[in-house]
Amino acid sequence: MHPMIELTVDGKPVAGAFYERLMEFSCEDKEGIESDRFDARLLDGPPAFLEMPRKGAVVVAKLGYRETGLRQVGRYVVDTIKGACLPYSVSIGGKAADLRKGKLKTRSERHWDNETVQKIVEDVAGDAGWSAKVSEAIGQHRYKWFGQQDETPGHFLERLARRHNALFAVKDGIVIFAERGAGLSLSGASMGQVIVTPDRVIEGTLEYEFNDRQAYGKVTAYYQDRNKAKRIEMEVSAGGASDSVYRLPEPYADAAEADKAAQAKAKQLKRGEGSFSVEMPGDTGLVAGAPLICRDIRPGLDGVPWLIDGVTHSFSKAQGFRSKISAKLWDGQSGKGAGTGAGAGSASGDTPAKPPPPNAPDNVKAGAPDGWGAGGLRLDQR
Repeated sequence: MHPMIELTVDGKPVAGAFYERLMEFSCEDKEGIESDRFDARLLDGPPAFLEMPRKGAVVVAKLGYRETGLRQVGRYVVDTIKGACLPYSVSIGGKAADLRKGKLKTRSERHWDNETVQKIVEDVAGDAGWSAKVSEAIGQHRYKWFGQQDETPGHFLERLARRHNALFAVKDGIVIFAERGAGLSLSGASMGQVIVTPDRVIEGTLEYEFNDRQAYGKVTAYYQDRNKAKRIEMEVSAGGASDSVYRLPEPYADAAEADKAAQAKAKQLKRGEGSFSVEMPGDTGLVAGAPLICRDIRPGLDGVPWLIDGVTHSFSKAQGFRSKISAKLWDGQSGKGAGTGAGAGSASGDTPAKPPPPNAPDNVKAGAPDGWGAGGLRLDQR
């Protein structure tokens, strides 16, 4: 297939000379408020020097293939223009437009009484000029009291997401707030499971690591029992073999909230016990937050569940269109069943993931949860 790129600057398509001189283009898709970014490097020089975009210009990027069409991968604001002479070149970069609004840098204090996560997220997103997509499983949770404590909207939502072990991202003006592993698209529909097979791996790019640097045995949280006028501690297993205990310093409203926070932290620590990366032929359907497994790669790696935490799409004349994935270990349970609804992937007849063989690392659970296996984003088919 023939890779293609299409850019507009302030709503106007760039001229043909831009594509002739384009050497490299890359853009990132990340979770949370860690800003997505694009970078482009171009040849420059006489007799016709490039017309450079102004700082603050809005760049919309689309990537894909001539045979299957292009998909928008980001909307950015130019914040960096760098050049070199003899030989001549120009580099242009920018951050996601969604995360550059003035309100996003404003700290606020407010609270909600007896409100759901759905309402809290919608209120904060609305104040920042965003709309919101909140999964039902998380959105229906109700807080007796929850406060924004001298925090920006983004940092407040990140803290709330950690409470629920949730994926939080801002894409194209939409706040995505969902179970990890749900792999939600901008429409709120599931993107399905990513399956990595040998024929889709670019040689020499797949790497993985299992470690126990964060192998805590327990997580402890506490709340204040008003009836007994004392602090109550509670702990949950973090799955690690060590006796180390991770203590959450923040007090919680009641036992249920303390337990939820401890469970979420235990899952976060589990993700820190392994990492995975791979480059594949470009695919704009790959998104941060989607679940991933390997198939037919090697014993001990096949079937181990991962969560994508970042995707970098790149386009160059030398290498064409590529997508680089980075991922962390997943507990295999968060987001369970989320892929059974509309948009859960193609009806490819794909079978559920096989459990890891006997020599798989013992700090992960087998396979993907129900609802992911039957319909996935097949990377071994187009």
